Amino acid sequence: MRISFLSLAMALVGAISLTTVCHAQGTPDFTPPTALIRAIMQGNSVEAKRLLSAGANPNEGLMIGGTPLLLAIMQGQFDTARALIQKGADVKALDRAGSTTLMWATANEIGDAAFVKELLALGVDPTIKNKLGDDALTWAMRRGHTPVVEVLKQHGMSPNTMIRTAVERSIALLQKSGPEFSKGATCASCHHQSLPQMAYGHARERGYAVDATVSEQQVKAVIAMYRPVREMMLAGKENLPDPPITVGYALLGLAAEGYKPDSTTEAMAHLIGLQQNEDGSFRVLPARPPMESTRVTGTALSIRALQLYGKDADERIRRATHWLRSVKPATNEERTMQLLGLAWAKAAGPEAKAAVKGLISEQRADGGWGQLANLESDAYATGQALVALQASGIAPSHPAFQRGVAFLLRTQRPDGSWLVRSRSFPFQPYKETGFPYGKDQWISAAGTSWAAMALSLADTPQTPGPQISQVR
Repeated sequence: MRISFLSLAMALVGAISLTTVCHAQGTPDFTPPTALIRAIMQGNSVEAKRLLSAGANPNEGLMIGGTPLLLAIMQGQFDTARALIQKGADVKALDRAGSTTLMWATANEIGDAAFVKELLALGVDPTIKNKLGDDALTWAMRRGHTPVVEVLKQHGMSPNTMIRTAVERSIALLQKSGPEFSKGATCASCHHQSLPQMAYGHARERGYAVDATVSEQQVKAVIAMYRPVREMMLAGKENLPDPPITVGYALLGLAAEGYKPDSTTEAMAHLIGLQQNEDGSFRVLPARPPMESTRVTGTALSIRALQLYGKDADERIRRATHWLRSVKPATNEERTMQLLGLAWAKAAGPEAKAAVKGLISEQRADGGWGQLANLESDAYATGQALVALQASGIAPSHPAFQRGVAFLLRTQRPDGSWLVRSRSFPFQPYKETGFPYGKDQWISAAGTSWAAMALSLADTPQTPGPQISQVR
């Protein structure tokens, strides 16, 4: 692997000021201090080995903060690195940013698992963190889910710390922006209320801290929307948009917050039931992709909503499940929602197995999934796919799941969000919530929720967090 010397300097020095390696004029000094370092920086392995055989000191000299061994590893010159080690190079040397030889080996763009194993066998500690708080696994996972990542896991390294940090950031951001959406709003949304509530539920089950005050306020906001129209819902009046999806998501969000069935949820479930077609599917208004774009989503959500809050709904659920079995999905939304619906209905069988296989086959080389074949991988499609696979019995240790987790960890922004591009016609008035990305913020909040759910599922379960009480 070839990298420009200036790039190497910037990376190696890390948080240390470049003035430590500069001339008085301010230009970085790349004059090799020894003949051995000159040979390494020129990529001349033959000359480096000749110098070592002639007695050159493998630990003499520093360049841009790195020993000869670090410089060789940095450039992917593993044969030279092995020769240096054989001659006594210090494998536990650190660069100025506190990074180890193992970190540089795992950060290699090509990835040499064999050399990583050699460093581990020589006693280089994989748990050491540099001044930025990164360890060898952090650097490795920035290259995707690779054989190097597997080697580190076999030596006791776990991405759980990275996962927990990612989930905590996402939950904090969602809990900040959700109340902003509900301020002065006449509706509770799927993207800023229901899906975040589902994410909070998954997080609580695994011991994450979720602000109970915010959660309770959001439950009140949802109930405040539906309670005044209870009688209209019981009468089946079509004054609420797209009930299988909007009301369906609302009920799933309430259930995730531990909300007990009452007269309001009974009316909500009743309204959903009235939307069922003769073939067992549920009617939808396919105007806002991906969330409101297909009967598959409406049918899957309706199955779960009726399970949670419906009365005498077994026959409706049976018919909906039968319809879902027959669906030939065309988009990631349809593939994941078909799988979730079948999983919720406990509908094992060849159709469910085929759906799992089909979804896994759509995973991209980067570890993610895309909403459509011609769109890039994103957090909405990837998080949703991982949640659906886990609900269908795919363990978080499965290679496909691990690749998806690596994609999400690699693409999360520092504020805890993921950017997802909107492709819906903006017929609803724009509302600023404080979530990033401007007019892409609503679908980005939904994608961040799915991603947080997926990462929570990848974490080792701990003591469940507190559930909020019934809101009246």
